[in-house]
Amino acid sequence: MKKKNILLKATLSLGLVLGLGGTAVANAASWTVSSVTVSSGGHWSTYGEKNLKETNSNVASFNGDSQPAKFGYMVHLINSHAETRSDTVGLYLNQTTHAGNNSGTKNYYYYADVRSHRYELSTTRVKLHFSSDRK
Repeated sequence: MKKKNILLKATLSLGLVLGLGGTAVANAASWTVSSVTVSSGGHWSTYGEKNLKETNSNVASFNGDSQPAKFGYMVHLINSHAETRSDTVGLYLNQTTHAGNNSGTKNYYYYADVRSHRYELSTTRVKLHFSSDRK
């Protein structure tokens, strides 16, 4: 009887571990927290932190953490040569937006490029988290 209980517990434990392992693989893409300086008048930001593209997803994800500009921001994915790698979408506070047409390549690094509105009068510091994969 004890042998059956031990075997049953071992089988259930193994099933649980394998099940959770599959979940970890499915959610392998990671967020990167970045702070960038965005000039006034509709200019693009400085480079912030880079994010490793971990999947073949054609969608990038952006979420604003601190957005001091009055008129809001736009954002897209760029590579290290400042070449655009996704559609441009709105960047919103505490809300994830998804940019399509992500032409980034798996296992390469990408950056979030943030733009102020052309009517914005001040240079601002924006904090966001982003992923070059769908999150």
